[in-house]
Amino acid sequence: MTGPYAVEMPVINVTDQARREPSGSWRTLLAFGVTLRHLAANLLKGDSPTISYPEERRPYSERFRGTHILTVRDDGSLKCVACYMCATVCPAECIYIDAGEHPNPEIEKFPTRFDIDMLRCIYCGFCVDACPEEAIVMSREHHQTAADRSETIYSIEKLMERPGIDSNGIGYRPNTPFLEASLYSRSKQTCDIPSDAEERHPSVLYESMFRRRS
Repeated sequence: MTGPYAVEMPVINVTDQARREPSGSWRTLLAFGVTLRHLAANLLKGDSPTISYPEERRPYSERFRGTHILTVRDDGSLKCVACYMCATVCPAECIYIDAGEHPNPEIEKFPTRFDIDMLRCIYCGFCVDACPEEAIVMSREHHQTAADRSETIYSIEKLMERPGIDSNGIGYRPNTPFLEASLYSRSKQTCDIPSDAEERHPSVLYESMFRRRS
């Protein structure tokens, strides 16, 4: 390389350098010195970084971006208003929403379909940041297994009731604690909000969604 900004770089022959270094069993033991030293420290002090997974699991930060959660209102109805902001901002285009008219006149829309393709999701958290209703947050749950691709499409019922929340905890979310939203609980079975529909909408709104879709 020539020119005013040329820099002379030394040429190192790794093969010749390795041949000049002494070899033998003693050099091998010295190379394993770091490993043996840490092994002795772990055995004597009991300070081992290894855990017995899956019986033991490490704690994760509250900002961990794991499996998504759909939140609910105080009466147990779905918090989402089907504004499509999460689906619009999603860089992986893995969120699919169909909107329907809400039975409560005070709420304009609700999702009759809210699916997330977990195989396409990159867990960036953009959907959480874009949501104006605090309707979708992330958990610290990241263990997902499936025998078929259809099992990786998480629908409303699977996103609302996450069995791993109690053991793993809530992950990335805009507000700590929640301002208006809450997590779904089977113990909440009452709804105080009236509706113009012939029958009052249930405390868990997606139960009526299933009847409409079927």
